[in-house]
Amino acid sequence: MKNISRMNPSAMGSEHTNRRGLGIALRTALLSWMVSLATLAIFVMMVIPQQKRTFLLNLESKANSVAVSLRDVAAGAAVNEDFASVISASLTLIQGDPEIDFLVVMKNDGYSLINDHNGWRVEPQAGPYWHPSQRVATGAIAAIPDFSPRTFHYAQPFDYSGIEWGWIHVGLSLASYDQSVATLYRNTLILALGCILFSFAASLFYARQLVQPILRLRGVVQRIADGDLTVRADVARQDELGALAVSVNTMAEALLRRDRILEGVRFAAQQFVQTGHWQSVIDQVLARLGQASEASRAYIFKNHQDNVGRLSCSLIHEWTLVGIMPQIHNPGLRDLPYTRPGLDHWGELFARGGCISGPVDEMSPEEQADLRPQGIKSLLAIPIFVDEHWWGFIGLDDCVTARSWSEPEKDSLRAAADIIGATIARQRVQDALLESKSTLEQRVLARTRELQSQVRAKERALAELAAAQSSLLEMSRAAGMAEVATGVLHNVGNVLNSVNVSCSLLQDQLRQSRVGNVAKVAEMLSEAEGELPRFLAEDSRGRRIPAYLRSLADVLQEEQKLMAREAQTLQDRVEHIKEIVSMQQTFGRISGVLEILPPEQLMEDALKLNAEALARHGITVRREYEPMPPVSVDKHKVLQILLNLITNAKYACLEGDADAMTITLALSRPASDRVLMQVVDNGMGIAPENLTRIFQHGFTTRQGGHGFGLHSGALAARELGGSLSVHSDGPGRGATFTLEFPTAGNGAQ
Repeated sequence: MKNISRMNPSAMGSEHTNRRGLGIALRTALLSWMVSLATLAIFVMMVIPQQKRTFLLNLESKANSVAVSLRDVAAGAAVNEDFASVISASLTLIQGDPEIDFLVVMKNDGYSLINDHNGWRVEPQAGPYWHPSQRVATGAIAAIPDFSPRTFHYAQPFDYSGIEWGWIHVGLSLASYDQSVATLYRNTLILALGCILFSFAASLFYARQLVQPILRLRGVVQRIADGDLTVRADVARQDELGALAVSVNTMAEALLRRDRILEGVRFAAQQFVQTGHWQSVIDQVLARLGQASEASRAYIFKNHQDNVGRLSCSLIHEWTLVGIMPQIHNPGLRDLPYTRPGLDHWGELFARGGCISGPVDEMSPEEQADLRPQGIKSLLAIPIFVDEHWWGFIGLDDCVTARSWSEPEKDSLRAAADIIGATIARQRVQDALLESKSTLEQRVLARTRELQSQVRAKERALAELAAAQSSLLEMSRAAGMAEVATGVLHNVGNVLNSVNVSCSLLQDQLRQSRVGNVAKVAEMLSEAEGELPRFLAEDSRGRRIPAYLRSLADVLQEEQKLMAREAQTLQDRVEHIKEIVSMQQTFGRISGVLEILPPEQLMEDALKLNAEALARHGITVRREYEPMPPVSVDKHKVLQILLNLITNAKYACLEGDADAMTITLALSRPASDRVLMQVVDNGMGIAPENLTRIFQHGFTTRQGGHGFGLHSGALAARELGGSLSVHSDGPGRGATFTLEFPTAGNGAQ
């Protein structure tokens, strides 16, 4: 039990390790990194559009400044139609700022002055594009007719002294804007990549620092699971991991104490077995249990009736740690009635098999009043039962620490209590036997005179009994030999039926063989030996000989193949007979050989032994095979069972009333390590009262049957580690025989 308890957690941990995916450190790092990436993505999605809007606002501000400058310089000239001044001012602005693509001054009637880097020109009638419907300043990136396909176009209404004179259009180059946007994207990408790499490295570092204590704690737990109960976790942390480490250390301490107590229990069992009086070694046992559990005191109380008939207990054995005050001579611990306040519920709990455990501070005031004077801070008490009667209890006291006793410690001490109870019961029996032995001689002498008159009669009876026993042994041996021989003959008989069919087919084939015609051809050739060429060329019989020999060769080859198949089948059946005889030797049974075979092959081999008989009687065979892997099994035992079942199904169909006789062979897997083979017929069926007797030796319902096949089949199924069962809905409703056995050949041998 010790090894199992240590190995199972390790095996479970290994299985969990094999099934886990990413480690917790990598998952924590990836989670932190994904959060950083999401934050960075949100930042980028907010900053880039805002920066682009800022660039556009800068373009609009510059265009507005150019428009205002042009309006202030050329306002009077334009109103007075001094267009030379307007053109001069426009060209001055364009030449002074290469980012200005064009300047257009347009009157409301469509007359426009267009200025760009190529010069100026007049457009008598401008298109509607240059005359917005609303007189508000607007600016946007657009494709301008007759100018650059992509520029920043700013339109500002031109009013003078309250007169809506026209519009001023400013076109700014987007080269600086595009360069700023490209620089923004490049810098943002570089910053994002840097942040991604930095956040990944920081996440890995943070995750490693965060998970490292967990991994160390996991290593401690793994070592504990592997059986090293002396390892302890670091409890320096003040967080949840620190609390978990304390729990792990507490668990390890409990397991270590459990193992020590179990070692003490083993020592107790060894000591009790080697001695005839348990009182002589109980002090050593208590010392070992107390030291193993790190207790201050170990003791045993025994129940008895006091002088007024009350159920009481007294301290009879005790071990104490050095420095702890013994209580074995304490008069207050003798004749303690269970009706005493503080002990009243102890008796009820002990009688039900319960235990008393825990710190004294958590007990009732009456219990504390009895336990505190003894220096007890925590105790564990387990009842002792002898022959299912409550005998007393065993206890452990801790006078140093007010600890809580773990379940493993309780179970271990309960095991010690059970061993003590069993030892006391065994000693009672030994004492009773010794007492009986001491009085046996007197009783024998008292009875001797009564028995002397019966000695002669008993001697005669013994002689007759010996003769009868000898006769019964011979009869039993003969009956066993007859049963085995009958089983062998029955199984061999089933195979011999198929052997007989194969022999009959071979005989029929030999009688019908055309081998004799070869002799006739040879005789004809011998008669024409001197004129063989003329005979083959001119004689009508000779000309037919080559064609006849070719057809005869084909027929003889087919005969040879058929006879070879039947001979192989005959050899297989003879081998099966030999195996049946080998499996059921009267003296010195030989175990069958396990073979790895597909279950459908076993079913088909058994069917092959009955195929001719089934076809001869017109019985249809249906197959319901589930796909399944090969099994390791004794082939000939399974064939013996299936051959009996198929033969019985054939007779059941022949004796039934069904118009279409059918036998169904089924294969299935009720469990991953079991195989189910069924033979179902629609024949005569089985009466309900015969279902429980059908596998008995010698029982049969078929005329001419002997009742050995199903009996031997059931025995063979049991040897395979499986079973053979039957189900039928009644006479005339067919029957289902089911063979179930393990797939790994682990049956009884």
